[in-house]
Amino acid sequence: MRAASSLVVVLLVLITVWTTGACSSGSVGSYRSASVRQTLAHSLLKNPRVGLANFHVSGRRDSATAMDNMRQAERGAPSMRSSYQRAPGGSVYLDIQMLWGMHYLTKSGWSYRVTELAGGSHSKKSSHYRGLAFDVDYINGVKVGRGNRHLRGFMWKCRQLGAREVKGPGTPGHSSHVHVEW
Repeated sequence: MRAASSLVVVLLVLITVWTTGACSSGSVGSYRSASVRQTLAHSLLKNPRVGLANFHVSGRRDSATAMDNMRQAERGAPSMRSSYQRAPGGSVYLDIQMLWGMHYLTKSGWSYRVTELAGGSHSKKSSHYRGLAFDVDYINGVKVGRGNRHLRGFMWKCRQLGAREVKGPGTPGHSSHVHVEW
């Protein structure tokens, strides 16, 4: 039953892309890209293989958690950015190619928990603030760290799906999570 519902979601997204001509986040906020973004966000919210944190690692509370960001995208709204430390505040639309990548990670057998999308505090010019990146702290139920046997395969699959930058343990500032950027 789950496979059939996943197939329906994929088909709906493909039909939407084909009929609207939307194949990237291109014209941010347009009806065409919004409908694809909403469909992908809905699919990711319902996917048992994707966990979305309802907290920030920093402990700060706002409406820019990974769960909040995905719900905002599902409604067709821009996702809120945090406004503490280096975070600029405001909002941004989540990138459609990134959302496709997140979707296809699960289709490739991966499960993971996203700790941040557009929210949280990152480096000053972080791609999170442009809706192009997400952070993961658990892969296939195992905490991210040097001993995670799934780490290399997950990072490789992210690159294969189009991520232009993937950082994890061994990269300064990424000992406990994987940063995936489109």
